[in-house]
Amino acid sequence: MAQPGKKRSRQDATRSLCDGVEVIDAPASRTRQPKDLLGLVFCGLGVVGLLALSVYAHRTTAGVTEDIRAITSPVSIILDLAVSILMNTATLLMPAAVMISALLRRQLMLALQGFLAGIGGFALARASTWAIEQVAWEPLTEGMSVVAGAQYQVAIAPLAALMSGVLTAMGPRSRRPVVSVAWNILWVALAAWVLTGGATLPAAFISVLIGRMAGLAIRYALGVHTDRATGDALVIGIRGAGLDPVRIVRVRDISEPESPTDRLDVRSIRDGTYRPETDPVDDAVPQDPAASPAKSTPSKADPVKAVGAQRRMSRAERVEAAVSDSTSRALERAGGNRIYAVYGRDGERRDAIVLDGDMQVLGFLQATWRALRLRGMDRRAVRSLRQAAERAALLGYAASAAGVRTPHLVGVGEAADSMMLLQAHPKRLRSLDDLRPAEVSDAALIDAWHQLDLAHRAGIAHRNITAASLLFGESGDEQQVWLIGWENGDIASSELARNLDRAQMAALLGLKVGPERAIASAAAVLPSAALASLAGLLQPVVFPAATRELARSSKPVIEAVRQALLDQMPDTPPVVPFRLIRFGWRTVLVVAMTLIAIWAVVTKLNFSQMMDAISRADPVWMIVSFGLSMATYVGAGMTLASLTPGHISPWRTILSQVAASFMALSMPAAVGPMAISLRFLNRQGVRTSLAVATVALSQVALFLVTVLLLAASALVTGDTGVLSDLPVGAIVAVALTLAMLGCLLLIPRLRAWIWAKAGPTFNQVWPRVIWVLGQPKRLILALTGTVIQFGGYVAAFWAALICFGLTDLPLGAVVLVYLLGNVAGSAAPTPGGLGGVEIALTAGLRAIDVATGTAASAAVLFRVITYWARVPLGWIAFRYLSRRGDL
Repeated sequence: MAQPGKKRSRQDATRSLCDGVEVIDAPASRTRQPKDLLGLVFCGLGVVGLLALSVYAHRTTAGVTEDIRAITSPVSIILDLAVSILMNTATLLMPAAVMISALLRRQLMLALQGFLAGIGGFALARASTWAIEQVAWEPLTEGMSVVAGAQYQVAIAPLAALMSGVLTAMGPRSRRPVVSVAWNILWVALAAWVLTGGATLPAAFISVLIGRMAGLAIRYALGVHTDRATGDALVIGIRGAGLDPVRIVRVRDISEPESPTDRLDVRSIRDGTYRPETDPVDDAVPQDPAASPAKSTPSKADPVKAVGAQRRMSRAERVEAAVSDSTSRALERAGGNRIYAVYGRDGERRDAIVLDGDMQVLGFLQATWRALRLRGMDRRAVRSLRQAAERAALLGYAASAAGVRTPHLVGVGEAADSMMLLQAHPKRLRSLDDLRPAEVSDAALIDAWHQLDLAHRAGIAHRNITAASLLFGESGDEQQVWLIGWENGDIASSELARNLDRAQMAALLGLKVGPERAIASAAAVLPSAALASLAGLLQPVVFPAATRELARSSKPVIEAVRQALLDQMPDTPPVVPFRLIRFGWRTVLVVAMTLIAIWAVVTKLNFSQMMDAISRADPVWMIVSFGLSMATYVGAGMTLASLTPGHISPWRTILSQVAASFMALSMPAAVGPMAISLRFLNRQGVRTSLAVATVALSQVALFLVTVLLLAASALVTGDTGVLSDLPVGAIVAVALTLAMLGCLLLIPRLRAWIWAKAGPTFNQVWPRVIWVLGQPKRLILALTGTVIQFGGYVAAFWAALICFGLTDLPLGAVVLVYLLGNVAGSAAPTPGGLGGVEIALTAGLRAIDVATGTAASAAVLFRVITYWARVPLGWIAFRYLSRRGDL
């Protein structure tokens, strides 16, 4: 009880509350918080958005600023004086006050962070000002500048960015009153600065965001001390969960020991030969954790040790805490949370699962990304730490009520930025990670499926079944299975979510104990319908990260599991993998490259010149160009049909090439036609290896004919086009490049590597070449089709040029420009070579003295005719062939 006349501080109350509790924890360390990195990204996006706003909504932002200035014009003199005082106070005195406050608290690292962030914000603001001045783009300069005299002056404030960086590095304003006051002064100063005409609205906000970027970057690079519950707060949280602890020991997964001695300790424990009494112990721990808990004398120098007796673990204590049993370590691996062994005054041990708030941001982002990218893998959103704890508690209670063997939840507590789930500690259990296949009985495997089935019957999905989620223990002569790690689960789950659980379990057991035993145990519990649904879901994207790592090192095992499933049901129709991925990184890259390509094309076009050129275009030649482009389908179909062994329908072969125009919307230029041709040949009964060789041979034939026709056009017309205008330096550079490539081919290892890559394709194509050479009729048809295909594109391009009155261009130059565009389209990773072809054709036409507007118009018209206008025809052909079963 507090003495009369004296106020009892909150710190004193906490000390007396936690006195007598021994806390053995890992030493506090600085951590990189994902939310700092996320904030850095959002601040960068904010800067980009404000720059765009200043350019494209300049009149709006300028109007708002002017309206505010008009209202405050009567007191402008007073405001000027106030701004001068506030800016000097905010940018000079307040950062110094904040850092001095940190130094007085002996937080040297925090003061250093603030200093570095301030310098970084100042430098970044200066660099941004210099970059805007160097770009000298008038709309951007006007949006970010104020008029000083007769000139524009970029209004980004380096001193405001400096202060913003310092305050950001110091942490949240709620933790330090001086930081909160400094932020208020900064915002007031910036508002007054805008009102008096010292800056534009976008420039003021960008100054703050630039400083925050510097501060967040420093926080993430150097790390920060988190608000996680440790020491006193940890004890308070556990008491809030309903348990009065006497000893709290951090349990860590030491799969990567810190010393050779630790390796011996871990190995001996896993082999069952470890004896704690044989270990040298410094600062020995009482054998009875509930008896005589160690008390420490409060020390002013180290308040953390003084309250709660938190101290670093000795080596023996670390090994004891980490490997006393497999259960707690499995809990840590299963959920990725901190785990503590908590001993109460009754002598019983419980496990405390500690959920930390700084980890929820990353978890939320990962869940959102998976929900967007994958079908059926989304979970109910958890936006706060409390929601995550409530969800974990609900799933634990629901699983226990369903009869699943899982640790019983004792209580839930909260302290600092952490939530504690206190649960009973099951004894003498080992995770599947710690067992050899021979140590897992068939009855235990069946029991594992039975535990999962109990949860599924109650509508509960686990969603994260790993080796750490399955614990095995002995009950008499039987081996029993416990299922833990419900933090990511769902209640009222869908059938797909439950099937995903089964697929995770099948893959995990197949990797750990063998495919046959895994599927045999599943067949003993699951109905045939549930088994049949598993084969199409055995995909890496379904598995948790730990199982995916195992699967990468044992790729044939997953296929063996799928085959074992099919062997259990011989009458099952062919398995079609369930499409779970909406889009992958490749799709994101293609979309990004497409947008960049469109932007690059649009920004390089002179629309006034283009409109003038289009107004003079001849529509008759547009129709002629489109008709000539249709001939390319006939040529491609003739080539493919003549190079394919056996007889295939010429009409459907031509339609397959038309269908490739539709696939060009989602695939690079060279990939779409090849993929469609390969699929078409497979559906016609041609085996895959032969189909690949046929498609590759058609591409080789097109390349050879292209080179021969280019040379022939130069010989017949007597004009080498732009080739004759090449400078001597370019010719020498090409010759040197070819000579260098020849020298590189003299290296045996390089030749072996090239042959390893190209040899399989050559071995497939060469027999087809010999076969075609022995069949003159097919050879003539193939060459004729290739000439028609190449000539159709060149003629369509020439007709597009004639539309704009370009009738005097030499044939060799036209062919060379078309080839330049074709090569650029094949190299571009965008659908149909979008962007690369247009830019290359425009540049090629400019090289032969065609006006920019006319060149761009001709290039765009040619692409509209040979790409966009043919997409509807491709869609019709694709639907027709798909209904017939030809695709």
